[in-house]
Amino acid sequence: MTRRVAVVGHGVIGEVVSREIAAGSVPGATLAGVVVREVPAEPAGRVITLTEALDVADVVVECAGQPVVHEIFDVVLGRGCDLVVTSVGALLDPRLAARLDTVGPGRLRATHGAVGGLDLLGSAARSGGLDGVQVRTTKTPRALVRDWMSSSDASRIRDASTPTSVFSGGPVEAARLFPDSLNVVAAVATVVRSVDAVAVELVADPAATVTTHEITAWGDIGEYQFVIRNAPSKRNPRTSAVTPWSVLQTVAALTDRAPVIA
Repeated sequence: MTRRVAVVGHGVIGEVVSREIAAGSVPGATLAGVVVREVPAEPAGRVITLTEALDVADVVVECAGQPVVHEIFDVVLGRGCDLVVTSVGALLDPRLAARLDTVGPGRLRATHGAVGGLDLLGSAARSGGLDGVQVRTTKTPRALVRDWMSSSDASRIRDASTPTSVFSGGPVEAARLFPDSLNVVAAVATVVRSVDAVAVELVADPAATVTTHEITAWGDIGEYQFVIRNAPSKRNPRTSAVTPWSVLQTVAALTDRAPVIA
């Protein structure tokens, strides 16, 4: 059975996801349409409303930011559609975090984004064997300056000549302050089912040419270390270039033609 996919958002991530599904790059999936607030000059598919999407789609893919996750979360899952969330940080918001085990009848899926090793971390956490997880993300300074920062903090980051700490704390606050840069942290916290076990450090490095995620986890069951180096999107340095392809991989796993890893 073919899965009909509606994509919400048509930016750096959504445009690629829509285009690839429309081109048949995901066997078992077809593009039902794209849901946008402003119609792009060259949409990858038919522009439809969310109401129309729920009538024609089996899967809704969110590529539009954390506020949109809150807007569509209940209506999509309540209609029985699967919801693929790209803005994973929204799932750490207390308004949603306490409800993740009770939503439906649609299935909720969070894309792994720009990070790997989540299956192993989730397995270790399920055993009760993880004592802590450290996520250290390094990006270029221009990818980390935010409007909410004071002028002095923004200048400190923008003009840094050596690696400079931008944030240190927990994943909930990290996802709130850097919603388009730290979905990796949210993905890790979600898969290990604990925000308290995860510590986050965000670093601006003027010498950085890629985005680096260093993940360390430890406990009685073992010790794990991952280093991921992603090229940033050419259109938006806050987003890793691999992210839309991660979304497509998640969609592929929902089709009846998904590969089986035994």
